[in-house]
Amino acid sequence: MKIATLTNPEEILITETTKPAAKENEIVIKVDYIGICGSDIHAYYGKHPFITCPITLGHEFVGRVVETGKGVKGVLPGELVTAIPQIFCHQCEPCRSGRYNICDTLKVIGCQTPGAACDYFAFDASLVKKIPKGMPKEIAATIEPAAVGVHAVHRGADVKGKNVVVMGAGTIGNLTAQAALAEGAKQVLITDLSDYRLEVARECGISQIANTGKVSVEIAMKQAFQGDKADIFFECVGIGATVNQAIELSKKGHDIVVVGVFGNRPEINMSLVQDKELRLIGSLMYVEKDYDRTIDLMNRGMIHTKPLISKTFELADYAKAFRYIEEHKDSSLKVLIQVSE
Repeated sequence: MKIATLTNPEEILITETTKPAAKENEIVIKVDYIGICGSDIHAYYGKHPFITCPITLGHEFVGRVVETGKGVKGVLPGELVTAIPQIFCHQCEPCRSGRYNICDTLKVIGCQTPGAACDYFAFDASLVKKIPKGMPKEIAATIEPAAVGVHAVHRGADVKGKNVVVMGAGTIGNLTAQAALAEGAKQVLITDLSDYRLEVARECGISQIANTGKVSVEIAMKQAFQGDKADIFFECVGIGATVNQAIELSKKGHDIVVVGVFGNRPEINMSLVQDKELRLIGSLMYVEKDYDRTIDLMNRGMIHTKPLISKTFELADYAKAFRYIEEHKDSSLKVLIQVSE
């Protein structure tokens, strides 16, 4: 089978290797699609602090089951599946409390262990999630990033009936905003500096949009919320400026959920956090209930990912996909790699 390996920064080597056989509690899938996310891009350029070369990327994936181990039950050959790409210890305090997304020794498939950028991929059957009948394969490949947004929405106070601001209209910001609407938010305002990303957000059903290069967040909130402030902020950009903006504009005693990944250590106005009794809440990945909720919401048409898919490349053109993303930063959201027909 073919396998793509990031051997060095900006170097992807496609080679032949032996097709894996399913161990007792494993399944093997024929990979259909993998998605490229921000962590993959950082790894490709050698800038991810927790991913080192050589590595086979691919933690967003979908494929058909071709083999199951003797100990596997409830999964049959031919079924379309994805997987929760988290390998955790089950023993540490976070794991024991059900928060294995922050396991002390967490490893992520395609980041710290080999991923699905290959023809056939084997993984523990306990991680498998079946795809509902009728969901297209390329849409199923986007369940993982959507689950990030669903988890984020559940990290803070209940959004039902609340006014929500999502800062950043990239893939994760868009999906967080959609998740907030799906979970009953009264109004959701999404902000960005890119008109293209904001129009994609509108296409996904997020009607309140604002280009903060043209209008301030404060004015945009007044327009979106009929003069009221936001009840909760979701920071999905990953820079200090937007965190501080949320701190300054937040109602006293409310929540700011930090979803964005930070490349630098920002200077945060903690005096206002203290003075306003705000809660800054981190959000990392997801747990199984978030995955299940995401699949349900997507299957019911309450989260839309098709407008986010910017372009699809074949596995042989994997490196070209990263160059495309670099050259189209403003207009590429989710790029997929089609591994098989």
